[in-house]
Amino acid sequence: MMNKITYIPSRDELVLEFRPLKGKPTWQLERFKVWWDDDGYIYGIDIMPFTKELEEFKKNLNTIRLGGIWKGIKITEEDIKETRADLLKKLEERW
Repeated sequence: MMNKITYIPSRDELVLEFRPLKGKPTWQLERFKVWWDDDGYIYGIDIMPFTKELEEFKKNLNTIRLGGIWKGIKITEEDIKETRADLLKKLEERW
């Protein structure tokens, strides 16, 4: 079984190969290309530009995307601290 990771700095491209890549990708969306076989096993992934995607991933690592009525709302660390303080105050009043 072949496992190979290649980074091409001139194109800022990261290629993961689990088997040799043959032909065009099975699926492609903007910067991502994926190859899979007839059984549905992924045997190759290409990410370009890799460093930009990595920066976005690291930036959003501690972010939870909200949906529904919360879509587009941003909750700051200050909001969390205020809410936490309010909850503690209410708990103290009960005890």
